[in-house]
Amino acid sequence: MIIQTVDFESPEAGQQFVRSLHETGFAVLRNHPIPGALLESIYGGWGSFFASEEKHEFQFDPDNRDGTQQGYYPPQVSETAVGHSARDLKEFFHVVPGGHIPSALEHEILDYRKSTFELGAKLVDWLQRFTPAEVTARLSEPFTDMLCSTASLLRILHYPPLTGSEEMTAERAAAHEDINLITILPVAEQPGLQVKDSDDKWIDVSSVRGELVVNSGDMLLETTGGYFPSTTHRVINPADDSANVSRISIPFFLTPRLEVVLSDRYTSGSYLEERLKLITR
Repeated sequence: MIIQTVDFESPEAGQQFVRSLHETGFAVLRNHPIPGALLESIYGGWGSFFASEEKHEFQFDPDNRDGTQQGYYPPQVSETAVGHSARDLKEFFHVVPGGHIPSALEHEILDYRKSTFELGAKLVDWLQRFTPAEVTARLSEPFTDMLCSTASLLRILHYPPLTGSEEMTAERAAAHEDINLITILPVAEQPGLQVKDSDDKWIDVSSVRGELVVNSGDMLLETTGGYFPSTTHRVINPADDSANVSRISIPFFLTPRLEVVLSDRYTSGSYLEERLKLITR
């Protein structure tokens, strides 16, 4: 499996991006418009947040009375990947515009969310322009009309250092596929992201700090009849003591409007509801 690194400023970027997503389910973007200084500041600020007791003041509402997924999710309520019994070794924060966000971090993270959604809209435009016509003809509506900011989810992930008391089979993020249309993920400060190739072998995602990893999700697979794969990936545990440090990751899960018809079986909303029930058990 060869995941293409695409120069965002190249005249051929759109075709290369769509080709890599079709062939591997992943692509890496360099020379993209998200400022590196903004990413570095986000890593530092949210690293300090997760190391503090302040995070507990922002804990999510388990009854979802506000109708959102906003707030801090501690490790004991972390997700369990489908097909696995141990919870992932992570804690995270869901950023919702207008929601309860630490004041010192709010401006930067909402700026990042806005900029990344705009970038996602460009990538979705590439999907519409460079996906074969016989594939786009089966869509219920153009890709460019599907994307929805309020349905999309920005997650700040923190993978703490391992203590030795973890369940033997637990991983930072067990093997899974993303639910949404596409995911945009800045290359993390620590390694660990791997994808499974067609021979069921795990390979490291080769990328450079500051680049963006983009992958297709199950909704894109569903609505294109499998033309774009939703490739299984994971975040492995540190291999040695020198790598056993905190890892911050900030994926943005770009999602269609909930009423978008993906296929004869699902709307975006019904698919999301089905999958969330499986991973939050």
